[in-house]
Parts: sequence; C-alpha cells; structure tokens
Amino acid sequence: MSDPFDSRELQVVFLREMHEARARARDWLARAGREPGDPAALRELRNFFHRLAGSAGTVGHAMLARLAGACELTADQELERKAPLSKIAARIFAEGLAGVDDVLETRTPALGILLPGSWQPPKENGGTRVALEDVPSRVLVIDDDLVSARSTEAVLRAAGFLTASCCDPADAYEAILRESPDLIILDVLLGEVDGFDVCRRIRANPALQLVPIIFVTRRGDVEQRVRGLQVGGNDYVAKPFDPPELVARVRSHLSRLSVLREMAIRDGLTRCYNHKYFKMRLDQELVRARRYSSPLSLGLLDIDHFKRVNDTHGHPGGDSVLAHLASLLIASVRSSDIVARYGGEEFAFVLVEATAQEAAVVAERMRARVEAQQFELPGGARLRATASIGIAEAQGQEPAAVLVQRADAALYQAKAAGRNRVKSSTP
Repeated sequence: MSDPFDSRELQVVFLREMHEARARARDWLARAGREPGDPAALRELRNFFHRLAGSAGTVGHAMLARLAGACELTADQELERKAPLSKIAARIFAEGLAGVDDVLETRTPALGILLPGSWQPPKENGGTRVALEDVPSRVLVIDDDLVSARSTEAVLRAAGFLTASCCDPADAYEAILRESPDLIILDVLLGEVDGFDVCRRIRANPALQLVPIIFVTRRGDVEQRVRGLQVGGNDYVAKPFDPPELVARVRSHLSRLSVLREMAIRDGLTRCYNHKYFKMRLDQELVRARRYSSPLSLGLLDIDHFKRVNDTHGHPGGDSVLAHLASLLIASVRSSDIVARYGGEEFAFVLVEATAQEAAVVAERMRARVEAQQFELPGGARLRATASIGIAEAQGQEPAAVLVQRADAALYQAKAAGRNRVKSSTP
C-alpha cells in the first residue's frame, strides 16, 4: 500500500517541474512555428510531451497524460513530414500547453496543491491542501567545485529541499533566471568570477531582491563575511561547513522569505488577500474562464452602517468586526475561490466556475452568517451587524473593470432596497 505522504510529495515535485518546463515548451513551439520551422525545437517539444505523458498519469492527472500523448503523436507525425509546422498541429500543441496551464492555475496556486472542492462550505478539518510551507523549496548551489556542489546538494536533499547546481561561474546569473530558486548558496571564490559581483547583479534585479543569499566563505575570513553582507548577502557559512548548521540557516531564511511573500499579498488586519493581489487574480481567472468557456462570478460585500460601529466602539472595535467577518467569508467559500479586502469595510470574492445563480446561493449563505454572528469587541462587549452584497457573472470578453462596475451597481441596489440583502446584476 502506498504512503499518502510519498504520493503527495511526488505530486508536488511533478507540479514544480512542469511549472519550470512550461516556459521552455512555449519557446520551442514558437520556434517550431516560424518560417522556416525549427526541427530541433519540434523534437524538444515532442520530448516535453513524451515526459509529460509518462509522468502525469502516475500522479493523478490522467486527462493531462492522454492530452500529452496526443501531442506527442502529433509531433512524431510532423517530424516525419519534414515540412513547416501545420496549423492543425500548432493548435493541438497550444491546447496541450493550455492543459498544463489549467492544472497549474487550478491545482497549484503559488505551487501549492489545490484539490477541487464542492460548493458546500469546507468542513472544519476537511479537505486536502498542501500549504505553502509544505511545498519543497528549491535551493540553487553556485560553486565552481563540482564535488563541493554535489555534497552540498546531497545535504539539502536529505533535509527535504529540491536542489539544482551551477558549476560554471560564467553561467551563474543565467542559471538563477532559469531555476527561479527560493534561496541561493553562493561560493565567494568562483575562479575568475567574483561571487560578490554575482550578488550585486542579483540584487540589481527587482524580481530577485527578496531571494536569500548565503555565502560560502573560508573559515575565519572575517573580511569576506563583512563584504558579503555589504553587497546584499543574507548570511554565510564557512568551509568546511557543518551539515546541520547549513540546513538550519537555510530553513531560517526560507521561513522569513515565506513571511515576506505573504505580507506582500495579504491585508495586514484581516489576513485576506489585499486589493492589488485581488486585481491580479481576477484578471487571471477571467482569462481562464474565457479559454475554457466556464462561468465566473464576482461578489462585493459591504458592512451596513459600519461608520456607526466606529463612532460607537472606536476604531479598535471596527477592526475587530472586520477581522472576524473576514474569517466568516473565507469559511463560506471553497479553497479555490478568492476572498480579498477591497477597501475599508468592503470585501470582494471571486467564485470560479460559478454562475450568477450559484454565486447568489453562496452570497446568501455569507449574508445569513454575518447576520447571525455576535461580533466580540475588545473588552468583551458584543454587537450584531448586517451586510449587503452585489453579484455579477462575467459576460463574454468584458474587462475586469466592467465586471467590477456591475457588481458594484448590484451592491448599490442591495443598499437602496433596504440593506442586509443580496442583489444580482443583470447583463
């Protein structure tokens, strides 16, 4: 009988590798489709789908495995033709890559594994989700000594990390861009290349500024340690390092990185997603909904007469209501849906694969929970509150801004009709 933990870890590794290979596969498809076509790129694309067809089924993605198999067969036929890539083949390959996108977008937000939920509210201890902290982090080892790089990788893999290494100092920066590591272990002495210069180049890239860098220095070389911190390094270990010390330092920096990443997308008070992240995810989900002709609905919720709460109980009381209400909203939707603080006392939620009628059911559940809740305030006092909700289902190619406007108009209708109710926008 297979160990469910092992199965979960295999799926995490598969999803991360698929995420990394996806960009290369798109590049191969673009190269194969140019005039004249690139046979080498077509062969690489064929090999990508061959590996995908063989591995996807073993981790529970049978449909993706069959789709990849069809793409592999198409690539074989195109290679035999020895002619420019046909439009039909290009369409098949594009559908194959869209299937990869679908798995990544619906099952692996932030490279976590997100299993499909039902329309029922999630049970208190039900459902299966690999939290972000459970996903193996990727560490890139940059060392011109192959033996040293491999031994460092072995220590990290034994501790549960995914690893990659670069032993060509001239390729160090490009390796970082390819691998997109969560943490970098960088040797100070890289032959003709200065490890400090590599660090400066990393820190000059805005997308890499948060990635922790641990320098590997000579034991007792205080000057190297100080210089490493000055150019942007986060920490250092001295050769020969103690494996438990290295693992402890890596885990410490990755834990801080996880906190920083969460802070960037979460509202500090409610711990819901923030407005910036909500806008990005709404755009992404709209693109996906159009691609697969699936429904998507947006809801806007506003706490009724919230100013009275602040005026009567002060801003600490209002903050307490907002934080508790956010928990109620999150408990009312599936883990694949998105709940965000839209601004002030207003919240937004995106319900994927949901029609307006289904969204109205979820919204009514939210409204009823808010009305029934006794919100506890600092000092022990309690109060009741109500909320008004506007719902809009995405229509055709309408942009996100129009969808938000329609949901906002429905929210206004709910307030105008007496508050504490749900109203749906009519296209």
